[in-house]
Amino acid sequence: MTLHVILKFPVDYTIAGGTTDTITEHQELCEAKNRLIWGHSSNKSTSLVSEVNRNRLKAQISNGENTYSFFLANNKGKRELYVGKMNTIYRKGEILTGSPLIDYIPSYYASSVGTATDKNNILVDVSTFFRIDEKYLINITLESTGTKVGTVENRTSVFLVNIDEELEKLLIDLLTNLESNFQYQVEQVEVPATVTVVDQPRNKPPKTTVGGTSSYKRDAKTAKTAIVSAQYLCEIDPSHKDFISRITKENYVEAHHLIPMEFQYDFPQSIDVEANIVSLCASCHKKLHHATFTDIQPLVEKLYDDRVDRLDDCGISISKTDLLEYYK
Repeated sequence: MTLHVILKFPVDYTIAGGTTDTITEHQELCEAKNRLIWGHSSNKSTSLVSEVNRNRLKAQISNGENTYSFFLANNKGKRELYVGKMNTIYRKGEILTGSPLIDYIPSYYASSVGTATDKNNILVDVSTFFRIDEKYLINITLESTGTKVGTVENRTSVFLVNIDEELEKLLIDLLTNLESNFQYQVEQVEVPATVTVVDQPRNKPPKTTVGGTSSYKRDAKTAKTAIVSAQYLCEIDPSHKDFISRITKENYVEAHHLIPMEFQYDFPQSIDVEANIVSLCASCHKKLHHATFTDIQPLVEKLYDDRVDRLDDCGISISKTDLLEYYK
């Protein structure tokens, strides 16, 4: 079976002058550079992953096998699970001071990598970094014993693991389907139950690459804020209530950019703002993407009338006619 790695760590990491959020530091770097090198430290003097297993992981990657590094975070007693598709793995001392690879390591410890003060036993190089439901820990087993990782209770911070077909299919879908990945991340991200949205211009988002496809970055937290503001209701018809989400425990809805993000280049300001994001039931969302223009037109016109003033407040100027052109 294909070998993968899982790393355990606390979210809050002590640095000079206080603490930093490990997840945020790594996630933002990966989003900015489409690549991340995660250094994992331990009090142990060993490499944590033997040379034999490092070579095995590298061989899998070279042969085109999807190989993953899972990151199991302890966030104030709550478990959070993240995953990255691996490019390679490095032993301690393999990345030298001044190496261009340092650019892919978070700044709060990048300067120590390759020096005598480097505490990282291993470093994993990944091309993606995103959160998945921690329930999938039951789909990850220790290679040595077959024990489900979610049931293992010891202080070891690195495990060599295998994953089952269900999790493999999920990861392939999230890596190859940008829309599926985005909606999944929106479900996972947490925002307060009560939010206040201030509609104002924001800078254009950067472009990011996922699964080899480049697109303007959509912020899952902004989308979730729009959904919470809509009280998890469909903004085309509030009576549309399909089912209760297992993750949010609320009516399941999806985030839809009224002005599609692929047209961000037409606007000087960001269109990834709450004013441009509507909460829709799955059926209405699919209709806007797949129905005939005759069916789409009245829905878009309604949403435009509801949002035009808010869009103006965000510095986004568009006529109803021009918006409809995007849906033809």
